[in-house]
Amino acid sequence: MSSFDAAMARASRPTSLISALISPEGRRDNARRLAERLGAEDLIVFIRDPEIGLLLPAPGFIQTLPSGRAWRALLEECAARGQVETSVPFPTADAHKTVTAFAGHDGSVVALVGGSPAPEETSDVVELLPLLGAAFRGERALLIAEAQTRVARQAEAQSKSLAEKLDATRSDLERALRAAEAASNAKDDFLATVSHELRTPLTPILGFARMLRTGQLDADGSERALASIERNAELQSHLIEDILDFARIIAGKLRLDVQPVDPAAVIEAALDVVRPAADAKGVRLQAMLDPGAGPVAGDAGRLQQVVWNLLTNAVKFTQKSGRVQVRLERVNSHVEVTVSDTGEGIPEAFLPFVFDRFRQADNTISRRHGGLGLGLAIVRQLTEMHGGTVTVHSGGADEGSTFTVRLPRMIIHDTKLLKDDPKRQHPTSERQAVPFNCPPELKGLRVLVVDDEADARDMLALVLRSCGSEVTTAAGATEALAALKSWKPDLLVSDIGMPGADGYAFITQVRALRPEDGGRTPAIALTAHARVEDRMSALSAGYQMHVAKPVEPAELVVVIASLATRNTKEPR
Repeated sequence: MSSFDAAMARASRPTSLISALISPEGRRDNARRLAERLGAEDLIVFIRDPEIGLLLPAPGFIQTLPSGRAWRALLEECAARGQVETSVPFPTADAHKTVTAFAGHDGSVVALVGGSPAPEETSDVVELLPLLGAAFRGERALLIAEAQTRVARQAEAQSKSLAEKLDATRSDLERALRAAEAASNAKDDFLATVSHELRTPLTPILGFARMLRTGQLDADGSERALASIERNAELQSHLIEDILDFARIIAGKLRLDVQPVDPAAVIEAALDVVRPAADAKGVRLQAMLDPGAGPVAGDAGRLQQVVWNLLTNAVKFTQKSGRVQVRLERVNSHVEVTVSDTGEGIPEAFLPFVFDRFRQADNTISRRHGGLGLGLAIVRQLTEMHGGTVTVHSGGADEGSTFTVRLPRMIIHDTKLLKDDPKRQHPTSERQAVPFNCPPELKGLRVLVVDDEADARDMLALVLRSCGSEVTTAAGATEALAALKSWKPDLLVSDIGMPGADGYAFITQVRALRPEDGGRTPAIALTAHARVEDRMSALSAGYQMHVAKPVEPAELVVVIASLATRNTKEPR
């Protein structure tokens, strides 16, 4: 016998059956047994929902009733009168059952479906109905709370997932924005560098050309002028070639004259071009070439350009008494050309960007080395066009660097070797010379010329001395400050882009001096940085005038005379 049957056998009244309904377990079966005990077929308890104010089946009872309107009318009438008996559809809309309903003091309702309930047996149910109603309301509240908790947890999980996705999207957008800003800044820096590097050699070229045309130089001065013009013209030619080559590569218009090439001959030709610059700087060149490493299929002139760029770069960044070594060897099915140096090295943070266009480790105007920064980008593009790869390694600052070019080796040999690369010519155009006349204000004027480019200093000094000015030159800010204090010039002309302290830092230091030490000396910024923002920066820093390179000697002397005249009218 079950515990329920034992309890029912012991009970003379249905109290134990009513209390059994409080437990959710077996509630439906207990309700039917209680209904039978009361003389009915089934039993349903209704409690009022506090949110919508309607009587609804308690948890564990039938939740869906046919003909909801009929049931609602029955329940509301029962709640108002305390007891009602009527016929309603149950368990389907087509079947009807007699329902006897009783209302408790708390507004709950118990409905006995079918049968003939005995009134004396229902009094206990009605008496305990408020207790049942309270228990059911608490159970419903708990179920609702659990459901709301599940919904809240699901919402929290969805919110967290959405927040993570938003954070990831925001991070991606921020990275893309930073990359775009970096690319834009790099492009702006590159354009400024292009302007500076192209204008700088034009200053001595045009200056010395005007002086030669007007016959202002003696034999020694003419020889120096011609050497400077040739040197700077070659520099500008290389710059222009780099720009044109890179433009052709990006546009896909660069074509290779592919033929069997002896890499040893290519490297030797590049060494011959670089050796004078290395000797002048005191840098040792070492070559270890395997004559049997090749041949490779490629454009001899472009491969020589790759090696030349790497060697030139190595020499430029290697100090005096340093070493640059080039090695050629065969490694499996590839030919490896390795160029290593004992120079400045490459910062670890910049290594991933060494071959990127518009990127330089030092983009500041105070950088020590000139150039456009396109050389290594061209090296990578040309190497990849030959089916090869180029890599770089450096231990960091002052640890030198090593570039390795790998090219696929030809399987079938050929007797054809390297052909000479014809020199490419660039069109030039004549410009009408501006008449050069020395303003009288320049006679006896003491001028300090500050520029890290020796040719530019010489040209400016010759121009001013030819007009009777006294000139002292300085290669940097430290030397110029010493000359300013000791020599007491009437006016100074300074470049902006100089290594160490640039022209802005220099003029700031000048303006910080006492007047008797030259703190109010009028100054002209003569620079290849020719953008509007460069002019504004120069004037804001403390210069009275900004003159862009290249400058006509005639224009320069007029500007200097104008500033000198204005200065004599103003107290210093």
